[in-house]
Amino acid sequence: MRSVLPFVSVIGFASVILGFVPPEHQMLGSLAARESEHANVSVDPCLLADDLAVNRSLRLSSWLECRVNGFFPYPANGAWDTVFAQTFSPSLLATFNTTHHYNYTGWLELYHSINVTLGQNFAPFKHGFTHTLAIPNDNGDCGGTVYMIGWEGGYHVRSKQEFYATDAAFAVVENVGGGERKITEFRESANIWNTAPLPKPNEWTCGFAADH
Repeated sequence: MRSVLPFVSVIGFASVILGFVPPEHQMLGSLAARESEHANVSVDPCLLADDLAVNRSLRLSSWLECRVNGFFPYPANGAWDTVFAQTFSPSLLATFNTTHHYNYTGWLELYHSINVTLGQNFAPFKHGFTHTLAIPNDNGDCGGTVYMIGWEGGYHVRSKQEFYATDAAFAVVENVGGGERKITEFRESANIWNTAPLPKPNEWTCGFAADH
C-alpha cells in the first residue's frame, strides 16, 4: 500500500479523489472494528492476531493488518524493515500492479525506493483498511489466504491538498512452525500514481504450489 503522486498529475487526479473521507479506524481492520463496534472502542489488530477467544478468520486477518501497519508507511514506523523481515518469507514471490514481479530481495528494494518518496511527498502519508477477508487453511494451522482493500494518501506537500486512492492486496500466509506465520505470495495493486523508480523485475525460477 504505497506510491506517490507527481505534482504534474495532481490536477487530473483531483476530480477522482478530492472529497474522499478516510474511514475513522485508520489503523484498525474492518473485522476488528465490527468486533468492537458495540463497545465503541478501537481494537489494536495486533492484540487479536493470537487471541484464541476470537475465530481463526479474525486472527489471520488481524495478523496481516498488524504487519502491514508495522512495515508501511515509512517513515512514521521507524525500523519498518525489521517488521518486513519478520513478515515475508525468503522464498517470497510478489507482484506490484500488472507488470512487476519480484522475489524477496527485489520486493525489499521496491519498498526502500517507494517509502523514501512517500516521506518526501506526504505530511504525513496515511493508510487504512476498508475490507479484509481471511480464509484459514482447512488443516487447522495458522496459515491461509487473505484479501484486503484499503485507502492511502494524505496531505500532498507540493500541491497543498489532500489526496487519497485505493489499494488492494492478496496474500498467501503459511505456517512456518511454532505458530509463526510468513507471507509466501503477495500481490499488490494501487491506482495512485507513482514517481519512485521501480527496481528491475526478478525472474521467477519456480511456480506457485498447486494448492495456491
